[in-house]
Amino acid sequence: MTDYNLMKDFTFHERDEFTREPIAEKIIKLLDSDIEVSPLIIDGKWGTGKTEFCFKLKNLIEENNPNDYKVGYVNAFQADHANEPLLTLIAEVASFYDEKDDKRKNFIKNAVPYLRLISGIGLKAGLGFAFGRYAADIPDALADGVEEIKDGSKSLIDQSLESMIKDQVEAEKNLSTLRDALSDIASTNPIILLIDELDRCRPDFAVMMLETIKHVFDVDNVQIILITNAEQLKATIKHSYGSETDSHSYLYKFFKYQINLPTTNKDEENRSVSNNVTYFRRVIQDSNVISQEFKENKLIYQIPLFIDISTLSLRNIEQVIRCIETLIVFEDKGKSQSYVIEQVLMVFLSFLYRLNNNVLEEIIYRRLDSSNFYSLISTRSFKLPQYFHEQSVITLQELITIIFDRYFTSSRIKLPNDHWSLSQTLCNCL
Repeated sequence: MTDYNLMKDFTFHERDEFTREPIAEKIIKLLDSDIEVSPLIIDGKWGTGKTEFCFKLKNLIEENNPNDYKVGYVNAFQADHANEPLLTLIAEVASFYDEKDDKRKNFIKNAVPYLRLISGIGLKAGLGFAFGRYAADIPDALADGVEEIKDGSKSLIDQSLESMIKDQVEAEKNLSTLRDALSDIASTNPIILLIDELDRCRPDFAVMMLETIKHVFDVDNVQIILITNAEQLKATIKHSYGSETDSHSYLYKFFKYQINLPTTNKDEENRSVSNNVTYFRRVIQDSNVISQEFKENKLIYQIPLFIDISTLSLRNIEQVIRCIETLIVFEDKGKSQSYVIEQVLMVFLSFLYRLNNNVLEEIIYRRLDSSNFYSLISTRSFKLPQYFHEQSVITLQELITIIFDRYFTSSRIKLPNDHWSLSQTLCNCL
């Protein structure tokens, strides 16, 4: 589970393993410019570190803030249960000021009439929905009474409709008042609202939040940044409006700008490295269970370089590390023959647990299939040096293949025949 209280103080200065500070700096430049970028989407897949980036961006804006922005953070998923997106956003804006501050009092005073009216309209619509769609479910004892209401309430219905029309006119007037109050409060302190986790919300709430952003918060000096998984949000829209809906067009009628969080970064040698490879190294180093000797085994860091872990999220990487830690806790060191090789196997099998259960079962039952195994370790050929000795250089894929062929004698890895004696020699050296 994401620890928001821990994350809220994160900064890029403390750690920035994915080199995302330059992205945050560019976002701030866009917000400071005259370009209309709000509402803005920061798009990233699930488990790519969006929430951590969101808090780091917020803290970076506040750290150097010549425009005197008021920056708010809204966790839409936590607000989902209340089912009032407008109330959630208004409460965040109000929280910028002390309870005794006149700005706060006036803003709330101007917000309350509109909130009261839209809640009332929702109640009337809900009652109408209940009597219409679920009329068949009304108990027999009440059925006659309902029919009497239907037969003799024409004038009552007319009065209700007239009242709803008046409420709608009043709502539009009060919405204008609310928008003016929002614009007024933002004229001295421009507002930036970061809305996170909307892709995890119920579809109806997510759509209501989008509509609220569009119709209420589209005012001068108020900028909205939505940190989300855009593809999941499109699926949410289809869920609400039907599979035939052009969810892409619907979503981007709300938003003016999109920034995608990259899934790779550059290493010390300026090579492109997947973020989850970088994250694996960092979480290993941060572990309180994994020994320093284990952490210094350079071979374990090569494993995610030849196994395709692109499908794993950062949360999945954390699960892999927990699996490694579990194996360490259960390890019987008295039976250990080679710590280095066992550490490699722990890491390899832990990744396998998240990536491919079929191959893992083949290993458990000692029925390894050659094509599946070679596909997993991203190789099609196997070549050992012609004359093997302790100083010979082989790849980690070849080492792992030899280990499994040597210790799973009923496997079907099928090492080339001319390498059999060499593999035995290697295993004896290990």
